[in-house]
Amino acid sequence: MNLLELLKTALLDKACFLCGEDSATPVCASCVAQFRRCDAGWAKRDLAAGSATGFSLFWYEGPLRQAVLQMKVEGEFQLAGQLSTILAESVGPLPMDDAPLVLPVPRFGHQDPRHHFPSIASEAVALKLHGDCAPGVVQKVRKTTLQTKVPDAVRLTNVAGAFAVPLEMRERLRHRTVIIVDDVLTSGATICAVQEAVLEAGPNQCFYLTLARSRATIPSGF
Repeated sequence: MNLLELLKTALLDKACFLCGEDSATPVCASCVAQFRRCDAGWAKRDLAAGSATGFSLFWYEGPLRQAVLQMKVEGEFQLAGQLSTILAESVGPLPMDDAPLVLPVPRFGHQDPRHHFPSIASEAVALKLHGDCAPGVVQKVRKTTLQTKVPDAVRLTNVAGAFAVPLEMRERLRHRTVIIVDDVLTSGATICAVQEAVLEAGPNQCFYLTLARSRATIPSGF
């Protein structure tokens, strides 16, 4: 069964988007069971782009990679709700018991939150942790080349300075616990660029959370 046939079957018969088997959810339990867990929980990590505290739930490979690509490239955002729920359910207690402010990594320009995984996932995570979802607090202030389209060395500078917190929004971050949510982590450049903008506003602590992490992550000190 080719990809087009799989998608038609999934839409018409409520079958799994990945394997085509009968399923009440976009990804069946058998395919979800093949997602390989990455990080165990919240911890400080040395990424290629700098240090950050947080975790990535799965490795970006196999069925999970297939699901993310169908969601992002094919526009199959029925998958986003299920993947967001899985991500939110994995989140354990924060190092400090504080209702967090959850921020999706923004796109440049207008974005439909229904078609933007970080926005959908941020809402789910905020609900799980009894926090607040705050899209628009961090803004992308310049257009950049897609990270997947540039060489490894360029990834580390491509998004530098691309994010900012408007002055009128900074008070919302002051003395808060902040979680930055994105889909896939590779070099950590995007997470670190958003983190830099957030820290200027004076939060108590700042974490990142991603659905997946690529095994092609550039080593620290690249």
